[in-house]
Parts: sequence; structure tokens; C-alpha cells
Amino acid sequence: MPIVPRRRPRSATTIDSKRAASLLYPIAAFLRAGGLSKRQSLNSLGAAFENSLNAKSPRQMEHIGHPTGYADIITLWSRDKEFLDRSGRPRALSLKGRFAFAKLVQKANCGIDPRTALSVLVGYGNVRRNKLGQYELVRPFFFASSHTKMAFEPLAFFLSDASSTLSKILRRRKNSRTPELFWRKVESILISDADAGKFNTFATERSLLFLEELDDWLEAHAREGKRAKGKTRRVGLGLFSIYSDPETGVPRR
Repeated sequence: MPIVPRRRPRSATTIDSKRAASLLYPIAAFLRAGGLSKRQSLNSLGAAFENSLNAKSPRQMEHIGHPTGYADIITLWSRDKEFLDRSGRPRALSLKGRFAFAKLVQKANCGIDPRTALSVLVGYGNVRRNKLGQYELVRPFFFASSHTKMAFEPLAFFLSDASSTLSKILRRRKNSRTPELFWRKVESILISDADAGKFNTFATERSLLFLEELDDWLEAHAREGKRAKGKTRRVGLGLFSIYSDPETGVPRR
């Protein structure tokens, strides 16, 4: 029997004017540096907004609430001995019972209804239902898009994080005490379609290994942060793939 969500978590990422201005700051700086006037920039933004109203996206946007809770569930499922089998792999869970998904969600303390959490995780391919009616974890990190839909909140965090990083790079002064944030990438314009697919597979596998290592570091230091007094900060690293339309008339390197 498929899981039907009782309710969707209330969104924690509503966009207001202040958040929108912060999100658009690096874009505004880019347009100004490119020679556009304020009026031309506003006209471009208005045209983009109108295009978004008329565009028919193949993926539906849906609200799932704060994405951290789903990530916490997956992390606990992957690491807590109570939810691992004898070989150390995530155990298949029923919704209720001795090895229960509901108990996992309760222990994650994420404030999400178990049925809602399971609906979201199954809907985006993070969890699958096996022939015995149990649920298996199939991805080590929370994926929030499928062929038919995309979650709003993770996308909002992605755009916000990218914008915030660029804004801090632009605004950082020489004598600033804060760490210097970075933005790096590797790319080539001479890759065939066949090799582009191979690169995506290779990059995905290597990135997951790298992210697991970083996740272990963050988890270990998060335990220290909980014991420490004072304010804490949110830190992390985000990766994304690059896949352009076919390049024509590009100078060879």
C-alpha cells in the first residue's frame, strides 16, 4: 500500500523582499559591471519574471519544508547501530514495529511526521519499498528532484548559498577576520556527448566519496559544537555539475 502524506511541513523558506534583495545582489553587481543601467536591469528582471509565468516546466515545484530534517533522517539511518544490519549497512525498515521507520524519525528529532517524511523520501528516490513491504535506503544523501518534480526549499537554499558566497567574496575587505570563502570549478569545452555522460558518472561517484568524508568531519565537530558555549555557524560545501548546450564556433584550446 503506497504511503500517502498526512500533511506537508510548513515551508521555512518563504521569500520576502529582504531575502530577494540579498539573493539578487551578486546578479545586480554583475549586470552593473557589464554596463547595464538600473532601468535596463529592472527591465531584464521583469522580462525574466514574465518568462517564468509563461514557461511550462516539465517538473512541478512542491514545498516539503526545511530540507535538513530529511538529511538528518538519512544520516541517522546510515550511521546509528540500531538501524544497521549485521554487515553495517542500513537496515530495511517497516513503518512500525521493532525496526520501525517511525522510530527512526522520532530519534532524528526533526519535527516531521513519519508518513510525510517517508512520502517525500520515496517520492524523490531516496527510499524504495521492497517486496516484503519494508523500506530500504538507496541513497547516502538527500536528493530533492525527480523526473517529474523538484522540491522548492532545497533549491532555495542552493540559490541562497551560492548568492551569499558570491556576495561575501565581493564585499570582503583585506583586513576582514572572517575566512575567505572560495568558488572554484574545472571544465573543458572539447568533450564529446559520449564522454560528457562518462564524466557525469565519474564526477558523481568521486563527489559522493568526497562528500562522505566531509560529512564525517562535520558530524564529529558538530558533537563538539553542541557542548561548546556561544554561537555556532552553518558551514558546508556544495557541488553542482556543468552540462552546456552544444558549443559552436568556440575557439579550440
